[in-house]
Amino acid sequence: MVGITVPMSMDKVPLVKCANAAAVPTVDLSAAGAAAAVEQACRSVGIFRAINHGVPTALADALEAGAAAFFALPHKSKLEASATPLGYGSKSIGRNGDVGWLEYILLSVGSGSVAAASLPPPLGAALEEYTDAVREVGARVLELMAEGLGLAEENRGVLRRVVASDEADKMVRVNHYPPCPCPLAAGQRGVTGFGEHTDPQVISLLRSNRTGGLQIMLPDGHWVPVAPDPDSLFVNVGDSLRVLTNGRFQSVKHRVVAPADGEQSRLSVIYFGGPAPTQRIAPLPELMREGELSMYRDFTWAEYKKAAYKSRLGDNRLDPFELFPAAAQDCSSNAVQPPAPAPPHVAPVH
Repeated sequence: MVGITVPMSMDKVPLVKCANAAAVPTVDLSAAGAAAAVEQACRSVGIFRAINHGVPTALADALEAGAAAFFALPHKSKLEASATPLGYGSKSIGRNGDVGWLEYILLSVGSGSVAAASLPPPLGAALEEYTDAVREVGARVLELMAEGLGLAEENRGVLRRVVASDEADKMVRVNHYPPCPCPLAAGQRGVTGFGEHTDPQVISLLRSNRTGGLQIMLPDGHWVPVAPDPDSLFVNVGDSLRVLTNGRFQSVKHRVVAPADGEQSRLSVIYFGGPAPTQRIAPLPELMREGELSMYRDFTWAEYKKAAYKSRLGDNRLDPFELFPAAAQDCSSNAVQPPAPAPPHVAPVH
């Protein structure tokens, strides 16, 4: 039984009528040119579809089955897994009034384990195994990113280390979007499942079932659908990675449209790799060219989360940290040399 009811008012999403569902690059992680392909995808759109990623199909299938069984439970039973802000929830997204047509499980990934004590044991075990496997993929992708950016071999672990400590703020989220019986007005093409946003962390890896709904915003502002592929992982650049690369990589804005009445539910699992609360987020010295200016002021992950908690889902949460807003938001350019006069925020060059 789905524990969400039709609200009196729900955001309607006017979908862009665009047949281009191939806007997301595909990267074969086992191929010799993977590093260059990852770098180009992150620089151009901020997302790519990873194939040959190494996560066993059986793990993903077991997690999908366990999650589907959990969300089919009576609402009262699911509420027993609530532990605000973690655990089970429905409709509310964050603390500032954002809502969506979904229910979800949000859990912290501690030092090597998923905090899933309140979940049915089979689901908790499946989440644990799956998250371990996807976390390894994330670490490998971060090294490919560093290689693609041209970092020396001895520095290619610099991005991976940002999310590798026991204190790192890693999360896993399971989203369930049941068919929405909400009536649509003329010209409206769907109901908001999860509103438009960028991910604040360093990296996120998403896997879904065969039901679509995910959309991304291209650099030109157009929204396009992303075709579902249960055999792939979709890798997103987060805001923190955008800062670490001084704007070379783009944190992609994305949203989910809920299934219409009569369609199959959408189920997705997202692993978020975030830094430790005390980790300073700033452009990597190993990446900065001589004389290149930082487009962002330094901040800690704890500072960024505190600011994010005060914002709405669709806000540009990097705004307060941008030193050169126009340059930082220029997604079509690789320019990282804002005009003189130069302020005293010049990144150290090694």
